[in-house]
Amino acid sequence: MDLIQDLALIMASAAVATVICQRLKQPVVLGYILAGVLIGPNTPPFSFVSNKEEIRTLAELGVILLMFSVGLHFSFRKLKEVGGVAVVAALVEIAGMFFLGQRLGKFLGWAPMEALFLGAILSISSTTIIAKVLESMGLLRPGFARLVFGVLIVEDILAIAMMGMLTSFGTTGQMSWVVAGENLLKLAAFFVSVAVVGFLLVPRLIRLASRTRMEEVLLITVLGLIFAGAILAERLGFSVALGAFLVGAVLAEVKEVNRIERMVAPVRDLFSAIFFTSSGMLISFALTPSGAAEVALIAIVVVVGKIIFSTLGGLLGGADLRTAVRAGMSLAQIGEFSFILAGLGMALGVTGERLYSVAVMVSALTTLTTPYLIRGSEGAAQWLEQKGPRWWVDFWKFYPSWLQSMHSAPGDRHHLAREFIRKLVGQLGLQLALITAPILGAAGLWEAYRDRLPEPMRVEWWGGPLFWLGGALLALPVIWAFLRKYHALAMLISELVFPRGSREEVGSARKWATFLFCGVGVVVGGIYLVVISSPLLPSGKILVGLMGVLIVVGFMSHKKLVELYARGQSTIRETLATTPDGGEVRLPGDSAVRAYRVGEDSRLIGRTLREMDLRKVSGVVVVAIERAGGSVVSPGPEERLEKGDELFVFGESGQLDLAGEFFRDAGVSEA
Repeated sequence: MDLIQDLALIMASAAVATVICQRLKQPVVLGYILAGVLIGPNTPPFSFVSNKEEIRTLAELGVILLMFSVGLHFSFRKLKEVGGVAVVAALVEIAGMFFLGQRLGKFLGWAPMEALFLGAILSISSTTIIAKVLESMGLLRPGFARLVFGVLIVEDILAIAMMGMLTSFGTTGQMSWVVAGENLLKLAAFFVSVAVVGFLLVPRLIRLASRTRMEEVLLITVLGLIFAGAILAERLGFSVALGAFLVGAVLAEVKEVNRIERMVAPVRDLFSAIFFTSSGMLISFALTPSGAAEVALIAIVVVVGKIIFSTLGGLLGGADLRTAVRAGMSLAQIGEFSFILAGLGMALGVTGERLYSVAVMVSALTTLTTPYLIRGSEGAAQWLEQKGPRWWVDFWKFYPSWLQSMHSAPGDRHHLAREFIRKLVGQLGLQLALITAPILGAAGLWEAYRDRLPEPMRVEWWGGPLFWLGGALLALPVIWAFLRKYHALAMLISELVFPRGSREEVGSARKWATFLFCGVGVVVGGIYLVVISSPLLPSGKILVGLMGVLIVVGFMSHKKLVELYARGQSTIRETLATTPDGGEVRLPGDSAVRAYRVGEDSRLIGRTLREMDLRKVSGVVVVAIERAGGSVVSPGPEERLEKGDELFVFGESGQLDLAGEFFRDAGVSEA
């Protein structure tokens, strides 16, 4: 009954907080946190809720559902839309804030591990808070908002990597470069393998559940996948949040994603409210004058540091001054990822409750300032353009065009060959991760379930090798494809190294170069295989024997392996190429939506929608613009047209005919 009572209190306080925040035009997350503080066990004179373990359990459920929601909005397709500007801005912001936060922790006299976690906590902005604030202010359309969401996508990826690294650091207590590289390798292998296996199996499972036409079957299937992914990640030494995030990212690519999102939304909202309210309830930091000063100092560092580093990153990536400043001021807060990282430190036993409490209070303060910073970003950018040093403003006006010219430079005559080599190296990296994952996964499962296996299988000299052989056989189709692609890379490099000379001399040199390159690869690959197999294989002789078995199986079934790999590639391409169902929409009367593309010589290039005055000419409305940098839905009157833009206009049949004549005269063709 205590759990039911606590849950009732949490939901009731969250409901009141939602109503109050809507009236005050503040993010509901802030209300959830404050509600948790008021009913929590650490609030005098008495506590409404007393069982901290039950609160943490509820909060962990919230973490899983919240991270699934973040993954569902992540989508691997969006990675293609994230330009270099967002990547550079995210890297500069995270690196700068991590360094600043870690130094601040040392300055405050915290332990090294607490200072490290503080740096991680301050480096990640809140996707949930920013999205809700921008939506409530009607600012999802402007260019700076697209940059903000691009940065958040990159941050989500880096936060997941950071989570894996901190889990290993907190477990081993080591922070060497060797350990860091090993942790990154494990994380990359897990990330890639879950994504690939998910793309192969999950769409089929979702289709089977969807065909029943019973909403509860699909919902239970999705929830089962979420918790299975969370448990798998936890058993392999990662966090449950990572597993839930990856399940969401995989489900973001299935055809039924919109239907899944609608069904899971109530469950997600329920547990998100529990998570944020429970986070407020866990605050136990005694707010003495020195403690309050500590929280205020960290909040100031977050706001000022993120504005500076995010703006600088945007400028270095090639954004104009106005866009970079507005994006930087929008990213100046911390949120759900910071809670999760702080909770991770507590779970690992390397940080105390103080750090969690500080993270929650700083998040509350920065959440409160976020709407005002976003609202004032336009004026701040305008002030900088007018009052800033002329040389500085002029430099950032020139820099984007210079950067674009550098990117478009064709390079030397080997440019295409080098681009192809980069592509091959990237594919080999993915394949290496897919080879590594089953072996490391077998080692993780061996360690996790060894004591639960039947007595004969617990023997190290044959139980471990049996797990290794199972993992290696799963990886065999990828191993065969890796060897073929590596040989192709060796041949291409030898052709670049020896481009000229007599045909006989060049042919001989290329053969020796290819042989040498492949030989080095075999040696390095063998050492790498020994290293990752060491947790399962007690001796090198067993490895040699099992490798012999693997080679025999590979040669006997190489045609089947090639076919299996090709079929898997085709399935993944189909999954990524699948367009999510958007539901049928019936337009009133004889109205319709037509698409037009702005040509290179169109006189509309550079003009705003207000200047074009299309509605006055024909009566139609531009409802969306698709361009290389992303989509603009319901564009505002000040949106400028660019070369290659695809305009989607809505109107009745006669109005669309008038718009078509106007566009033809202006150099715009129907798409």
